[in-house]
Amino acid sequence: MRGNSRLRLYVRHPGGTGIIGADIHLTDALTALIASLPSLVEEEERHQPAPDDPHCDLVVDLTDW
Repeated sequence: MRGNSRLRLYVRHPGGTGIIGADIHLTDALTALIASLPSLVEEEERHQPAPDDPHCDLVVDLTDW
């Protein structure tokens, strides 16, 4: 948990080497977000560095998705 109703999921693409942290907002639309997560985390324009999190290489902010 990363704050009020915010969660960071850690994912890795089966063919990839790095870990991506995906920040999500816990809402009623969570099922749709989880279903779309594999394609969303691969969109490089969403990638941000993660200097404050030793558990991942990149972060994707999906809290407004």
